[in-house]
Amino acid sequence: MRATDPAGLGRGRLTRRLPVFWQAAPDTPSARPYRVTPDTTARRFFLRVIFSVPRLTVPAAVCATLLMVGQSLVPVIVGVAIDRALATGDPSQLLFWLAVLAANFLVATTCSRFGQQLMVHAAQLAQLRLRETLSRAVLHTTRPSRRRVDGSVVSLLTNDVARTAAVGLGVFALAEVLAIVFIAGALVFVHPPLGAAALVGAAVTLWLTSRLSGRFTRDSRVYQGLLARTVGRATDLVHGYRVIKGVRGEAEATRRYREASGETLHGAHRNQGLLGRFVGGSGAVSGVYVAGVAALAGLFAVQGAISVGGLIAAVGLAQALLPQLFFLSRNAVPGWVAGLAAGGRVLDVLKAADEVGARQERATEPLPAPAPAVEVTVPGAGALRVGPGELVGVLADDRTAAAITETLLNPHGAGDDGGDGAGDGSGVGAGGDAGIAVTIGGVPAELIDHAAYREHVLVAPHRATLFSGTITDNLDVTGASAAVRAAALRAAACDDFAGGPDGAGEVDVGELGNRLSGGQAQRVALARALARDAPVLLLHDPTTAVDPVTELRIAAGLRALRRDRSTIALVSSPALLGVCDRVVDLRAGAGARGAEPVAVPGGSAR
Repeated sequence: MRATDPAGLGRGRLTRRLPVFWQAAPDTPSARPYRVTPDTTARRFFLRVIFSVPRLTVPAAVCATLLMVGQSLVPVIVGVAIDRALATGDPSQLLFWLAVLAANFLVATTCSRFGQQLMVHAAQLAQLRLRETLSRAVLHTTRPSRRRVDGSVVSLLTNDVARTAAVGLGVFALAEVLAIVFIAGALVFVHPPLGAAALVGAAVTLWLTSRLSGRFTRDSRVYQGLLARTVGRATDLVHGYRVIKGVRGEAEATRRYREASGETLHGAHRNQGLLGRFVGGSGAVSGVYVAGVAALAGLFAVQGAISVGGLIAAVGLAQALLPQLFFLSRNAVPGWVAGLAAGGRVLDVLKAADEVGARQERATEPLPAPAPAVEVTVPGAGALRVGPGELVGVLADDRTAAAITETLLNPHGAGDDGGDGAGDGSGVGAGGDAGIAVTIGGVPAELIDHAAYREHVLVAPHRATLFSGTITDNLDVTGASAAVRAAALRAAACDDFAGGPDGAGEVDVGELGNRLSGGQAQRVALARALARDAPVLLLHDPTTAVDPVTELRIAAGLRALRRDRSTIALVSSPALLGVCDRVVDLRAGAGARGAEPVAVPGGSAR
């Protein structure tokens, strides 16, 4: 294709050699995140987004304005041509005004071409920036645990982002308003009283249109919330289908989805009804306005106040007003309402993430070096201390294990909310609620710089999620060389199914690891944690779906690979406990004695 079309756009013979301006770069551009403050309103945030690419939106608005003005100039040029050429019979004047009309069409067509390209480019950049900002907020590990990353995020990152980054709304709305002002000014030029009446009528029409949109505006945010909740429930239903089927909950899940879907359908009918009433009412107001301007122009023509050409120009300008007003009422206002509602939902997420970021900014203590000891204090059970290079096993009930995991995962956000059982569904929230304290080298974890803490401590929760792609893709973590990834695959006993030389791992895991068995998915998740080679690693039951023989191989590989690192193993597996340097019992009943070593089946007291 490029041999005949240098730009590679699939164009035909007549256009393939024409130059292409402002073509998008092949690489994804960098995007700065949007910043929000506690006093940022949804309206202000929405305006900030749609005008966030001024280098593209300003020329796009200029092109759109010139397009609208060019379209409105057609009846004016025709009217002047009638008065100065046809009425006088001067052929030179006729040729001149025909040339002016052709030039007007050329300018309008060119502006339409480049205005559309600039607007689409700006919209894509705004959506990219907004999606990156949201991704950081919803996927960041230190967000409040009360906000789950569930199916509603799909709606947030697709529908709400598209509605919020409505760059075309700002571009075309501004162009339409300027076109209305130009048309009214042209009517003043044709006949001052007629132009004054048109200006006053335009202001009244726009005011009435905004008043008619009030109820539709309020209802749109309610409807979008219902839609996002239903999309989220459907997504969660698909992802958790195996669990639902396993507990025979299909009937209850279906009932709940039907209930949510029915409520959303009712909201859609109500919202569309309000939209229909708004469009009908605003259309009637706009029609009365245009009809009034045209009737007033006809009256002035009958009285001889304006010429035949002036009448044609006035009627043409009045007709040109109709699409501009219809755009504002049928497109701009509904788009503004939808974007404002979506922007409010996006802003809620960003504000929640910003609250956590403010706490992180207060955590500025440097990380003690080198390789300091980690100490976890559990109320009623004592303290768990892990020195450099130690592999310590921990016996704990589900609630305590989940609390320890959450505290180490989220020390900067612990204790801020009730949580939602992020660890294993046991109902335990952030570790701060359980009173668990973590110190590194004697410094409380919540005071350590967030980036430094993440570099030093890695938590591998029991429920790990695999990404779509190959095993190699899932092990592509920061700082992990090919040799380190291969060693991690062998230590996690993945070499029997990973495939490729030295366990390179070109096997496709499928969506959320659905092409692997439960044990295989657990081993890949463990290999990913080991490939990170963090100085401190917490493992929470990483082999519950693995057979005993493979579990022995994993235990030996873990012991060998982590010999120079600190590892906390929250496990009940005898094979894993057997390779630990010490085993600490934090279960109920042990709290009275404090944390102490226990006898390990198949091994010695450690």
